[in-house]
This record gives sequence, structure tokens and C-alpha cells, in this order.
Amino acid sequence: MHKFTKILILCFLSFFLTGCVECTLLLDYSKTTSPKLETEFCIEEDTLKKYNMNIKEIKKQITSYDLFKQWEIHGLNKTQKNQKYVGFQLIAPSSFTKEITTLKKKKNQYDLTISIDPSLLDISELNHYKSTLKLLDSSDALCQMKVIMPGTITYSNYGKYLNNTLTINLFDVFINQVDLSFHVISKKNHQQLYLYFITLFLLGCLIIYLIFFKIRQKKS
Repeated sequence: MHKFTKILILCFLSFFLTGCVECTLLLDYSKTTSPKLETEFCIEEDTLKKYNMNIKEIKKQITSYDLFKQWEIHGLNKTQKNQKYVGFQLIAPSSFTKEITTLKKKKNQYDLTISIDPSLLDISELNHYKSTLKLLDSSDALCQMKVIMPGTITYSNYGKYLNNTLTINLFDVFINQVDLSFHVISKKNHQQLYLYFITLFLLGCLIIYLIFFKIRQKKS
């Protein structure tokens, strides 16, 4: 692994140890024809000042890494619990998203495979920082991956899922040196959709009936 990557790991671990950092990798497959992959990294503004750094320097370091050279990058500013956060959003090119994911559809079932080759992203170096990662996992620091699927998720080989969203704790992935290969299955229940529209239709009919009933009462 390049010396730059090692420095970057140490830099990010230092920030995470402050507990003032949020990092979320989002893979959105809700629109199956145009999936999106993006990463959001935010850190408390006061923490950056404390380390005498600015977000532009971090963005420059990130984009100099080969993996992210073709990604879009945008600045982020937000406030949470009266605390200002600054950061950036990285948006992957569609070619990269298609390279690491495969979606198969059979009737109303969607089968998604996410597989990141070690040549693209090698996490083996993190094995030297297990104790630090365990400390981070028990802290307020947030480092996660979210996958949004079409329909309701019924299976995943890793992480926790609710409705159409899978959440994977990346600290846990790094600690256990899990292969960056995930399998997710979701289903669209058309019967529930039909029941929803039927319920709306009946409710609409009831409202119209009540309106006409009141009009007739007034006339009589």
C-alpha cells in the first residue's frame, strides 16, 4: 500500500477518535436503471480548527488518490445539535458503480451483489489498527455503509436491514477483515400496492358520498 494511503488512514483515524466525525457510504438502487454511489464525510468545524487544518486540504489529499480522481466532489455544510459540521460529498462515476455491483431481477425479486476487488480498495493495512478500530466502534464516531433497494429487503449476508435499507457498520467490517463482497435480496410486493390503491379508492368514494349526503341534508 502506498505511503500516501497509510498517512491518509492515520489522518482519518485521528479525526474519528475525536468522536466528531461522520462518514457514510450510500449506494442507492431504488431506481434500478440509474443507481447512485456517494460518500459523505463530515467533521465538526471546531475540531478542524483545533488540528489547524481545513477541509480543502483534506479534499485535495482525497482526490489525489487514483481511486477518487474521476469522482465528483462537493463541499458540505450542516448544523446538528447546535454544532457546525463541514465536509464533502464524493459522487462515483456510473462506470465505477456498475463495475462493483450486479443487479439481477426475476419477477418481483431483486438480487444485488456488491464486490470490490482488493486492487481497487485494499483494507488489509487496517489490520494493524485493530485496537484503534475497536475503540472507535464503541465511541460516538460513525462510519457506515447504507444500501437502498427497490422493494423490501428479505436477506443480506452482512449488516442489519429494515424495510428497503441495509446498514453495514464499516468499523466492524475493518476489524474482522471481512471481504468487501455483499449480497442483498429484496422483493416488491405488488399485492400490497394493489391493496393500497384499493383503500385509497374506497376512501375517496366515501368522502364523495359524505359530501353529497351533507348537500342533500341542507337542501331538505
